[in-house]
Amino acid sequence: MTNDPIAETLGWLDGTVANPRNADLFPDGERSKIVRELAERWTRENRLDLLNGLAKQHGEEEVFAVIDAIVADNCRRDWGRMGREEADNSLTAFIRKLWGPLKDQGFEYTFETTGNVTTFRVTRCPIFDLARKAGAEKWLYHLVCLTDKHTSESFNPRIRFSRDHTLMQGHAYCDHRYTELSG
Repeated sequence: MTNDPIAETLGWLDGTVANPRNADLFPDGERSKIVRELAERWTRENRLDLLNGLAKQHGEEEVFAVIDAIVADNCRRDWGRMGREEADNSLTAFIRKLWGPLKDQGFEYTFETTGNVTTFRVTRCPIFDLARKAGAEKWLYHLVCLTDKHTSESFNPRIRFSRDHTLMQGHAYCDHRYTELSG
């Protein structure tokens, strides 16, 4: 699809947003209509135009709620499976799996570990660069940034995630804090 930066750069979202299992999240009502429209139209239309159109039709908060539920459900399932299948599902293993490839993709960050807490400070995020260029910060915050809590805690229920700042929300950096509880 031409002139669709979300499709061109974040094709991995297709399997999340258009996943047929998403229909089970809202079996009826207004939100089920949004899920159905996303599933049917996501790969056929410009993603940003689709999201903005659905927001006009159903209300932005309703579309955010649907996206948030879809993201949470898909992350829990996929990262939970990875965590169960890995011989090592420690915080160190999670960081290696998630953060290891990101520098090669253009992310710039530093991190430090103190005891059972690892803190990242992200100063460049290509997804944010894309969002800013496309005017899609609010959408990509919900589609991408909100995956963070669900990925870590699904990979290992003893990992807790917190964040106070995101580039997508206008801050100078993103902070990601992971705490591995003992047990």
